[in-house]
Amino acid sequence: MKHLVICGAGAFGRELYYHAKESIGYGTEWDIKGFLDGSVSLPKKEYNKLPLPLLGNYKEYCIANNDVFICAVGSPAGKKDFVEIIEQKGGEFINVIHKSCIIHETAKLGKGIILCPFTYVFADAILDDFTSLEVRAGIGHDAHLGKYSSMMGYTELCGFVNVGTSVYIGSGARVLPQLKIGDNSFVGAGSVVIVDVEENNKVFGNPARTVGKTN
Repeated sequence: MKHLVICGAGAFGRELYYHAKESIGYGTEWDIKGFLDGSVSLPKKEYNKLPLPLLGNYKEYCIANNDVFICAVGSPAGKKDFVEIIEQKGGEFINVIHKSCIIHETAKLGKGIILCPFTYVFADAILDDFTSLEVRAGIGHDAHLGKYSSMMGYTELCGFVNVGTSVYIGSGARVLPQLKIGDNSFVGAGSVVIVDVEENNKVFGNPARTVGKTN
């Protein structure tokens, strides 16, 4: 039996704990060991909410036999930092896929992927490594979600959308068909994207308009 370590002790990490217990492989291939803290310390009251032990900080944690990992961090930059440190230590990342998900047989999934309840990935869609879909998010046919990117709850990529690396798509946002979202972009909650988004741009609204830069 493998032992899943959840990278991230915040709210998403706690949510993922409960989703993971209803995910493919739980109890047969892996159980859940506990949580790792990131580079930003949380208030003590947040740690008190954790249903399993805090195993320490990700930079100091010594990987044990049969440990496997999943990164429950919404921020693409924070996710990338967590993943790179754990992989440098030799850690193995697995996918956590809730049993309610719909995944077409032609879809392609990388490693370290999180699919929360009622998400969907349609025909010939591609999810690169370390991408995550929160509750009821979806990827249309032939769409592509780039490495480290995060889709919050109730978001949708329509058919043939191409999302770059390290993109954050806020809750309730929708990207219309055949559009491109550049690397390191940020799509604000509730936005409807109707034109391509250049890399490093922050967009918000319906229709979405550029409101700033991400760096």
